[in-house]
Amino acid sequence: MTTAQMAVDAQSPGWKISYEPMVATVAIDARMLGFTGIGTYLTTLLENFALIDTDFQFDVLCSGGRLPHNLLVDKFRFVPAAAPIYGLREQCEIAWLARDDDLLHCPHYNIPCFYSGKLVVTIHDLTHLLYRELLPNRLAYPYARLMLAAAVKHATRIITVSEFSKQSIQEQLGVPAEKIRVIYNGLPEPFISHPEEPEPGALRRMGVASPFILFVGRLTPHKNVGALIRSFARLPADRRNGTQLVIAGRKDSDYPRLELLVNELRLGDRVVFTGHVPRADLVALYAGAKVFALVSLNEGFGLPALEAMAYGVPVVASNNSSLPEVVGDAGLLVDPRDENEIVNALERVLSEPSLSQRLGKLGRERAQLFSAREAAQEHLKVYREALSA
Repeated sequence: MTTAQMAVDAQSPGWKISYEPMVATVAIDARMLGFTGIGTYLTTLLENFALIDTDFQFDVLCSGGRLPHNLLVDKFRFVPAAAPIYGLREQCEIAWLARDDDLLHCPHYNIPCFYSGKLVVTIHDLTHLLYRELLPNRLAYPYARLMLAAAVKHATRIITVSEFSKQSIQEQLGVPAEKIRVIYNGLPEPFISHPEEPEPGALRRMGVASPFILFVGRLTPHKNVGALIRSFARLPADRRNGTQLVIAGRKDSDYPRLELLVNELRLGDRVVFTGHVPRADLVALYAGAKVFALVSLNEGFGLPALEAMAYGVPVVASNNSSLPEVVGDAGLLVDPRDENEIVNALERVLSEPSLSQRLGKLGRERAQLFSAREAAQEHLKVYREALSA
């Protein structure tokens, strides 16, 4: 039953009791705003909530002194939350801050176990369970296992971002299908219809020269960037010497190993690590790339591939996990563990203009199917469903 307030009508004979709908308040754990990945998911979701006419009010739980300027609208209330991600303190603090809200939405599996109200949890993927060998330390797996089990037990509804992730959640965590809702990530409307123009000089400032192959994402083992670098090194010499491989993303745990690999393969300035890039520089990279490559071992969705498609960049992506759902026939799908397939796909796109043009056209068309506004509206439907459960 949705929240309601009881109103007394004293204008007619006797007492008449009626129920008038109240505005429901949703607390959103937004402490990962500003991060890549889940941070991008949160930013896009909140920006689109701001644009939708809805009777929900939102308590946005986040660190920092205030909300981003584009979220300064009446339906959002900033609630300071200082607890660090994955710490013990968040277990109590987030539950306390959301105690008076009708619903709590956690965008990751690190739920506050002491929270007893209606709960919606977004589980993007199960990489931490499926690839134990890729985790940073021995404690990471038992923590992930414990928290994911708690999340699916306490959640009123679970949101995930692909059919692949839904199937993984069902199989690995024993969750019934009726408890899970698939909502694909989306692109903001202007991004789809009128991609931003690159800032002049941005590529030169990053040390990037055309033509180049682009990867965007975190430098963690499951992204399989090492295989991409080795595949680039195996391109025909004339192709490799006239092309750069640009790796755009925060220099995470895998960076030292990848830098060493580049040196061992004597690739020099043929490989550029940009580190984290601001939005304007990312636009320039998408607009200028000849090929976008995402050969991850596992993805819950694969948003950078979708962003590249919106810019008409041909995509080479893994044939596993969620990427076939996202890329469809608008890219070349390869076995991420078979470097021969990766080399051949890159060489085909770089050497066959007709293939490149066809994939670029198909990518633009497919990107139109993934709307952030529609994704936000689907989230609101899940909130209503959870409140009624």
